[in-house]
Amino acid sequence: MSTAANTLNTSEVCERIVTLIMAGDSQGEELLYSTFSRGLRYLAAKHCPEFADDCCHDTILTVTRQIKGGQLKTPAALPGYINIVLKRTAWNKKLESERLGANDDVFTTVVQTRSDDRHDPQRMLEIEERAKILREGLQSLKPQEQEILTRFYLKGERPEVICEEMNLTETQFRLNKSRSKQKLETFTMKRLRSTLRPATSAAMRAAAC
Repeated sequence: MSTAANTLNTSEVCERIVTLIMAGDSQGEELLYSTFSRGLRYLAAKHCPEFADDCCHDTILTVTRQIKGGQLKTPAALPGYINIVLKRTAWNKKLESERLGANDDVFTTVVQTRSDDRHDPQRMLEIEERAKILREGLQSLKPQEQEILTRFYLKGERPEVICEEMNLTETQFRLNKSRSKQKLETFTMKRLRSTLRPATSAAMRAAAC
C-alpha cells in the first residue's frame, strides 16, 4: 500500500473518530483507543516508564474531553495532537510523583502493608490516614466507578471477569478504570497535601525541639 493511501486512511480514521466523539457516541472513544493505544503505550514507556499505562489512558481521556470541547480544529492533526498531550501528561505525572515523594499510590500503600510496618507507629498512623482518605475518595465516585476500582485493585479480580459480570468491553473497562482512578487520585492528592504534610512538618518541628 502506498504512503499516500496510508495517509488517506489515517485521515479518514481521524475524521471518523472526531465525528463520533463530537456526536457523543462512545464508539469514538473506543476507536481512538484501539487506533492509538499501542503507539501511546510505547511513547509513554519512554517518557514515564513507571506510569506508562496511566499516561496512555489519561491521554486518551484528555484528548476525548478536548475534542468534545472543540479544541481540535483539524481532525487530520489528531496524531500529532495526541503525542503532545501524551508528553505533557507524562511530564505532569513525573512531577506530581516527585512532589508526593513517589508515594502517591494510595492503593499500594494501604493494600500492600508490610508486617514490619506495624512496629512503626508513625508509619501505621500514615497508613490509617491514607486508608481513611481512600474510603472517602471511593465514596465520592459513582457506583460503577467504585465497583470497578474495588474489584480490580482491592479484591484483585481479573479484568475479564469484571468485564463479563459488568457487561463491559475490554476498552470500556480500561478507560473507565483509568477515568475512575484519575478522579480518585485527584481527590486523594488534595487531601494528602492538606493532611499529611502539615503532620510531617509538625513532627519535624517537634523533633527539632
